[in-house]
Amino acid sequence: SAEPTPSDTSAVSGPMDRDGYRRPMSDRQTGEIPDDSADRIRFEIRNQVAWITIDSPDRGNALTPAMRDRLGGLLRGLNGRFEARAAVITASGERHFCTGADLGTPPQPVPRPEGAPQRAVGEVRRMMLDGQLALMPSVLDCEVPVIAAVNGTAAGIGVHLALCCDLVVMADHARFVEIFARRGLVPDGLGAWILPRLVGLQKAKELVFFAEDVPADEAQRLGLCNRVVPGADLRDAATEWAERLASGPTRSFMLSKWLLNRSLDLDRRTLEDNEAWAVELISGTEDAGEGVASFLEKRDPVWRGF
Repeated sequence: SAEPTPSDTSAVSGPMDRDGYRRPMSDRQTGEIPDDSADRIRFEIRNQVAWITIDSPDRGNALTPAMRDRLGGLLRGLNGRFEARAAVITASGERHFCTGADLGTPPQPVPRPEGAPQRAVGEVRRMMLDGQLALMPSVLDCEVPVIAAVNGTAAGIGVHLALCCDLVVMADHARFVEIFARRGLVPDGLGAWILPRLVGLQKAKELVFFAEDVPADEAQRLGLCNRVVPGADLRDAATEWAERLASGPTRSFMLSKWLLNRSLDLDRRTLEDNEAWAVELISGTEDAGEGVASFLEKRDPVWRGF
């Protein structure tokens, strides 16, 4: 299936990238060297489900900057379109889902004036904002439900990529590793935001400080995943849920996701306003009308997704 080709609405951006998005000004100024590793993110749409596969098993399915940007661009490209009504993020092989950032990829050189330091204040921050901190919101803010089908070890930002998805299905041999403390680092990729919301503050600190492996059954007990299935059944399990979502009331899912993802950040009064507006918006959809009509006519609804 053809990939989404989202339109650009930014007035302060650079050349178009391969997913139809403008590169930020900071990227345009780097003299970026073309990186064909983006081709290691595979994409297809089947039965209105977008399948996004990290296909770099020889490197632990770690993400290069080009792969990371393509992944985020594909998710953003699903917004406001009708070809896909659900998405699955998974990876090739059985050993690794995503082992984090590909540290073997050297940073792109930035033109510097004479006497400038090799690392100026603000450069690492900008790298984060344009990198992991752009990828995770593309998952959280995707307008269709996103399922993580975790086929093997997820470490570092690979854990957070999975946890930012709406639903998580793990193979029974898979595991999560908050690996940052093993490297003397701090959790990035919104880990400090998503973990306490799923397991509570004290348990989040335990996972981060000790950086121990969390096997699939323990992850399910902690609330880090929804289902654990035999590895051979992972794709079928993800397909069943994804196609069920893809045949459902898409706008209902979109607005429900918006309400739920904002719920822990808002005061009660603001959430009341958001809920009231969500009900206002959903009441005007064809699917809402179909829901009422099918109930009155005592038949199964036929959801069209709008």
